[in-house]
Amino acid sequence: MKKLCINVIGSLLSRRRTCAPVISGRVRASLWAVSALLFCTCILPAWSGPPEVYAARDYGGTMWKLEGSRISTGETSGSWAIGIRAKADGSPGDSISMGSSKSVSNSVSGNVGIPIKKLNASFQFNVSKTWSTTASKTYGLTGKKRGTWWAIKYKRVYKTYKIKARQYSYYDGKWHKTRNTRWIRAKKFAHFAYKLSSAKAPK
Repeated sequence: MKKLCINVIGSLLSRRRTCAPVISGRVRASLWAVSALLFCTCILPAWSGPPEVYAARDYGGTMWKLEGSRISTGETSGSWAIGIRAKADGSPGDSISMGSSKSVSNSVSGNVGIPIKKLNASFQFNVSKTWSTTASKTYGLTGKKRGTWWAIKYKRVYKTYKIKARQYSYYDGKWHKTRNTRWIRAKKFAHFAYKLSSAKAPK
């Protein structure tokens, strides 16, 4: 079939060249149309070359873009940890104090490949920053039984936010929105929380 189509196309094109002085423009256009039709229906389907060569397609993968502004989702916190222990001595004005440097950080989760600089700008803070700050607190132990142990516990508290990201697909020479969306979430360190708790004597 393929060989027959090639022969027919060759015959048509040869006839066009030999009869050019006598055939009209309309006939020439018809010969070209028939040749093109035979080429598309007979030659291309049998060609084993890559489809991208002869098909009018242009696929370039996918990407994600942030959509809208950040949305506040409240607060979250880490687990309680003991900052310091002390034994009550039963005297007026007795107290327990802690003041030490602690490592804290902001973080992001659910990222789908958005550059960190864009996340920083959209969340309005550095989502990967780590630094040290002082956890400081004092509680009075007046009235506590002499000889009992007490501890100041602390935990990190974070503000939480989210931003929607949408996936785009590239085809036909441009980017197109898809229905795929994801929430990218970020935590920003806000402060320490403290509480006074009874404790066991250190070993």
